[in-house]
Amino acid sequence: MSEEKRILIIDDDEDYGIALAIVLENNGYKVEHAMNIRDGRAAIDRMPPDLIILDVMMDKHTDGFELCSDLKNDEACRLIPVMMVTAVTEKTGFKFSPETDGEYLEADDYVSKPVPVAELLSRVNKLIGTAD
Repeated sequence: MSEEKRILIIDDDEDYGIALAIVLENNGYKVEHAMNIRDGRAAIDRMPPDLIILDVMMDKHTDGFELCSDLKNDEACRLIPVMMVTAVTEKTGFKFSPETDGEYLEADDYVSKPVPVAELLSRVNKLIGTAD
């Protein structure tokens, strides 16, 4: 990888965030982890990342959806790819997809936890423009 790409993880599960950061850092990415949408938004405004990995349910069950919508409707942030990685389907039974729920789910990609490492890396590489 010629230029180190920056990924911001916004997820209130500290253990998951640490594990995800280790995987991504071991694959050449620079990673920052925010534990809530307020800190995540501050990190984005301070230095926009190349990719955001965003949980849905944090302080509120809709935090991730709201932040994603705010970002995609913000001229300065709308082009930053957002991948939602969440257990919302497992916890609520609701299924979401960018293809079928695009007007409500503005993320560029969506995967359910737990996501296998190889699949996660493939999706990250595709979104961040480092796919083979």
